[in-house]
Amino acid sequence: MTSPQHYKKMVPEPTTLSKPFWDAARNHKLVIQECNKCKNKQWFPRPWCIECGSRDLDWIQVSGRGNVYSFTIIRKVIRNLPAFQDDIPFLIGLIELEEGPRMYSNIVDCSLDEAEIGMKVEVIFEDITDAISLPKFRRSN
Repeated sequence: MTSPQHYKKMVPEPTTLSKPFWDAARNHKLVIQECNKCKNKQWFPRPWCIECGSRDLDWIQVSGRGNVYSFTIIRKVIRNLPAFQDDIPFLIGLIELEEGPRMYSNIVDCSLDEAEIGMKVEVIFEDITDAISLPKFRRSN
């Protein structure tokens, strides 16, 4: 596992609200919030349901499968973030999970020419520190 001193990119800082997500990711599980009142599933973490306003939310494990809803190719490092230079070019996708919500993440193990809207993907995790694993997506069958 990479130590924080050796990982040169920004490391997420879990908050009270996002801690269940990061705890699950550390165990290579993808979770999202579900409203106990209306059953809406949502990403990103919020203290209330975006559909009905209820604060009665739970975290549920999801399949980690989905489709690429949209993507872009990052070809240039911006805002003085040199740690990303070695990754250029890379793919960032808006992934529509099977369960409904959409989340942004890297698309990995996929050439730039192979990436396409609607492509089936599945989650994988990159362990960057002892406490943080990043969910990323790769092409699936």
